[in-house]
Amino acid sequence: MAEGHSVLRWARALEPLIGEPLLAVEAPMRWSERVTSLTDEHLTEIATHGKHLLLHTSAKLTIHCHAMMYGSWQFGRPPLKLRKPGKNVRLRLRTSRYEAVFFNGPVVELLTVQELQEHEKLCALGPDLLHIEFDRDEAWRRLQRIGGRSLGDALLDQTLVAGVGNIFKSEGLFAANLDPRVPMRLVDRDSLERLWDVLVPMMEDNAKRSGPVITLNSNLRRRGERHWVYRRTRRPCFRCSTPVEMIRQGQHRRTTYYCPTCQNGPSLRRL
Repeated sequence: MAEGHSVLRWARALEPLIGEPLLAVEAPMRWSERVTSLTDEHLTEIATHGKHLLLHTSAKLTIHCHAMMYGSWQFGRPPLKLRKPGKNVRLRLRTSRYEAVFFNGPVVELLTVQELQEHEKLCALGPDLLHIEFDRDEAWRRLQRIGGRSLGDALLDQTLVAGVGNIFKSEGLFAANLDPRVPMRLVDRDSLERLWDVLVPMMEDNAKRSGPVITLNSNLRRRGERHWVYRRTRRPCFRCSTPVEMIRQGQHRRTTYYCPTCQNGPSLRRL
């Protein structure tokens, strides 16, 4: 699933469309009536919230996209030579100078102002780590409410904090020396602040470039490695040589990778 850094990168790639008249718009058939009102209108703003992309238009409609597991974008000067079959196109936006195509993403909605304000999933989202005004106080309040759920599981709940996916969950917790198995009720505020301090720049750095996520320093990257612990089960930790372990957490049994030695640090407050 595309994590918050990918969505932010897509948003930046869409910026050339802002202010340019839309000459052609393709969207799912259920939105055909609203699509016609977009011709000759333009994008006014491109926003992200976690894994959600929001394209605001001068027609007072917002195009809401979520890539889920398989969605991807292609950008360039028109006419684009599509890198995937036309049947996979879910959204196409074209101006005289730029074209953007969204493939395979299951969520494409054209929302009125009221529908956007009342959208159940969007309204429920927690603070976005990649927003300039990331509200750490609100993130702390939300995470405190869940008591017995593990820290690793909680980080993937987009209603608590938005934008983190499986890779950054494991890599961020390792970098912050936090045990993913710890119940949230035992995690103190200082530990979460340490997590945000490493996780936000890690995600921002990856938002600046395309390709696979890289979280390692340059010395380890030169050895062909990309991650501290993610998908490194039974391989030695780069810091202490303890074999990396993998566990499954939460209702959906999502994988978490961690070092049982390095991530057994001072992450808990005393009962």
